[in-house]
Amino acid sequence: MKKPIYIALILGILTSCSVNKTISEIKNYVNVIENRTDLNESITEYNTEHLNGEVVGGTSTYELTDEQNKLYRIITETAQPNDSSANFEFYYKEKVLVFAKVLQFSNKKAELDTITNTELYFNKGKLIKQIDFKPKKIDSEKIKLLAESYTVEGLGTK
Repeated sequence: MKKPIYIALILGILTSCSVNKTISEIKNYVNVIENRTDLNESITEYNTEHLNGEVVGGTSTYELTDEQNKLYRIITETAQPNDSSANFEFYYKEKVLVFAKVLQFSNKKAELDTITNTELYFNKGKLIKQIDFKPKKIDSEKIKLLAESYTVEGLGTK
């Protein structure tokens, strides 16, 4: 009777160790990308305007690529007309998302408030861990689709 319980417990521990090792490898990969000096960063900016032409927000996108135009990272910063903003960081390995960080801010009467602060770890295209530092959780599948949309739009590709 106890044998199946022990087997399940051992499998659970082994799986947990494997996930922790993978997360550690992803963190190391992100650090290596951040410290590389041979990568090129390009910036694309868009403004959001009212009908009268007043700029009320916008988006800045930063791509990090190598000489062969291989994509490593995309950071996008978005400002909304209501003074809220969002920052998304996406790290790729062989065009596959491995790490994402999402920060969303709400500006209430000149007081900046963090409403979302989440890190997402992916292995072979599947979410393996999501860490929400704020109570408001985000849908990891939407974040994955957003990250993929940047590569589909031609960012980081020829």
